Amino acid sequence: MSYGHYAAAVGKNKNAAKSALEKLDLNALSAREAVFEVAKILYSQHDPAKDKPIELDLSWVCDESGKKHELVPTALKAEAEAAARAAREAMDE
Repeated sequence: MSYGHYAAAVGKNKNAAKSALEKLDLNALSAREAVFEVAKILYSQHDPAKDKPIELDLSWVCDESGKKHELVPTALKAEAEAAARAAREAMDE
């Protein structure tokens, strides 16, 4: 028997992150779009005053990865992190 998962959350703010993930229509997003959304969710749950700096590691299994589990390309990860940081800063203003 096997199970399919679109997203999961672990750690300190896993419940809030899981709720945000459940609100996404992951069937309608491309894998690249999902990377951006997940990065935004992670940064939105992070409290820089209380938490240590984020060390974001993202991996995926999708058509772009040849349906194999691998790390998200470095350039895409950096772009998603920058967008997530900007969204977090806008949220804090």
